[in-house]
Amino acid sequence: MDHAQASSLIKDYFAGRLDREMTRALHAHFNTCDACRARLRLQKAGVLASRDLMDRGLAAPETQAQIARNRDLLIKILLLMVLAWFVWKFKR
Repeated sequence: MDHAQASSLIKDYFAGRLDREMTRALHAHFNTCDACRARLRLQKAGVLASRDLMDRGLAAPETQAQIARNRDLLIKILLLMVLAWFVWKFKR
C-alpha cells in the first residue's frame, strides 16, 4: 500500500469500514511511514477527545443551549459595562 492509498483510508479505518485485509495492509504501512503514524495519532486523539466530550455531556443539545445563553448574557453584561464606563467618563 502506498502513502496516497493509506491517507485516503484513515477515515474509513476509524469508522470501522475496512475489511481485515485492508486493515492489515494499513497497519503494515503505518509501521513504515512516519507521516501516516503522526496522522493516525492526531486522528486518534481527536476521536478520544470527542468521545470524552460526549461522555461529559458537553455535546448534549441542552448543554449547548445553556452555553449559548450564558455567552449571550456575558455579551450583554460586557456591553452594559462599556456603556456605563462611557457615561461615567463623559459626566466628569
